[in-house]
Amino acid sequence: GSPKPTTGTRVSLACLPCRTRHVRCDAKKPRCNRCCEEDKECSYAKSRRGGLDRAALAARRNQAAALAAAKNNGSSSSSNANSSGGGQLSPARSNDGNGSSNTMCGLTSGFPPAHRPPPPQPAIDPSLYTPPDDAWSVCSAIMPSSNLQSVDISSDAFIDVYYNCFHRYHPCAPPRRFLERYLQDPIRQDELRPLVCVMRFVGSIYLSSHQHSLRPKCHELEELAASAIARAPSTSTALNFFMVPCHTIFSACMYWRGNTARSRRHMDTAIQLALDYGMHRSEFAVDHGDGDPVLEECWRRVWWQVFIIDAYYAAIRRNADFPTYHVDATTDLPCEEDEYERGEIPRPKTLDEFNSREFSPEDTVFSSFAYLIGGVRGMASAMARVLALPANASDSGGPSPRVLESVDSIIEGWLLLLPESKRDIFSADGSVDELIFQAMMALHATTVGLHRPFSNCSFDALECISSCSHPPPTGAHPDANAEFRLVHTVKCIRAAEAQIGLLALPTKPCSHTPFVVCMLTTGTLSLLAACRYTLRGQELAVARDQIRMSIGCHKAMAAVWSQAGSNLHEVQAIAREVLGLPMGS
Repeated sequence: GSPKPTTGTRVSLACLPCRTRHVRCDAKKPRCNRCCEEDKECSYAKSRRGGLDRAALAARRNQAAALAAAKNNGSSSSSNANSSGGGQLSPARSNDGNGSSNTMCGLTSGFPPAHRPPPPQPAIDPSLYTPPDDAWSVCSAIMPSSNLQSVDISSDAFIDVYYNCFHRYHPCAPPRRFLERYLQDPIRQDELRPLVCVMRFVGSIYLSSHQHSLRPKCHELEELAASAIARAPSTSTALNFFMVPCHTIFSACMYWRGNTARSRRHMDTAIQLALDYGMHRSEFAVDHGDGDPVLEECWRRVWWQVFIIDAYYAAIRRNADFPTYHVDATTDLPCEEDEYERGEIPRPKTLDEFNSREFSPEDTVFSSFAYLIGGVRGMASAMARVLALPANASDSGGPSPRVLESVDSIIEGWLLLLPESKRDIFSADGSVDELIFQAMMALHATTVGLHRPFSNCSFDALECISSCSHPPPTGAHPDANAEFRLVHTVKCIRAAEAQIGLLALPTKPCSHTPFVVCMLTTGTLSLLAACRYTLRGQELAVARDQIRMSIGCHKAMAAVWSQAGSNLHEVQAIAREVLGLPMGS
């Protein structure tokens, strides 16, 4: 009998804009209702099974029939059609349902070699950088915008990639559709121009890592971003608040592209501007939000992003004394990501509410961003307490019991108070909660870094070459007894294994913030030491497999960020030394 019509659409058919924002989509073509209502470009991802969809197959059959009919007309009519510059044998294109066009195989054979259209550039596989549901439009990735100084971002491939590949990890810029709206205001255009330049540069880093022909464009965009920042006033009297996220994002990119000195200068500027503006105070967002709840939320996010990245830099240096840690911040906490994207901003929760959440009679759930802030604050507090201990204390128990108390109460407290809805960071739609992922990776790295000096996972002298790990001074904490050393060893190894467990989630490794590299390096080096000093038999075999997975993640990150490549070579060199492997193994 005839096939029954389908009665519903599957979630997997959601369009790319709806997938990116994690909102419901009716999957209508050519445009879903939500994209029609919001006047957004609507496109769909190609099938991962390969091949063509029904529309493309039908188009191909029609084109084949047209080609056969043209051939039946005789060679003379075909020649006339070709020489006219139009006609039936001009290169036919078919819509594949994804917003991109494909030249049909065989239709260019009638052109002389010198006049054949160039072959289309290979499409960039969005899954290289993002979870499956966060792909970007293939057609925009193939043809990046040529006007690199325009503030028109409506169909800008570099901006597309920024939002799909970076914004999810560090969501301090305005949501895409609100940024487009702000750019309609001529005054806002001048304020936002440096930020737009930086966002384009970030997008080009990801695109050029796969499409190597875009590398010159990436360098050009880096210079444009640096020039736009340099032209903008760098004093608090200029009152361009968008320069704070601009410097912060540019700093992160400079660090992971190997320019640490330049990165530090931009981070210092971001911190100083934020403090001069008063972004760390709760009233700032409302006072400077122009009555726009989305802009108010943006300012809250900017301050906390400055704090988080400042803390990450400090953790890499194993230094608890960083500028924003000593700031008495009262800025309210950010909302959930989907609320921010929709522009439906609820009443913001306060830091005091978060810090006393264990006493609340209701099971209040805070945003993922709020839990990340709490996790990073816990990381910084644990580091500050432990690093303040005298290195060679020799009182009744030595420093070891106090380390256990300080580190475990802070980190375990955060994990235990994480609500059930936040513990499963891999959702049914195939996306990872990147902010909770970051928090967990950071806290596990903190556990490893602070327990390891008291454990049996001894440091190798060669670890001093690592830019992500700083061994303690020789002879530090020598008095931890065997029982406590065993406890520290177990804590250290379990935290490192927990990091590997997070990486095992079904998503691409470079779908995470590059700061994950140093968090992972900390755990990997402890696993290497465990392989040499404590693990045997099956446990050793499992640990070696985990190390291979970590190295694979480093390699994936290194394809995008050059500093991750340096970290990779450091870890490989240390591994050869610790495991006694010959060079080149």
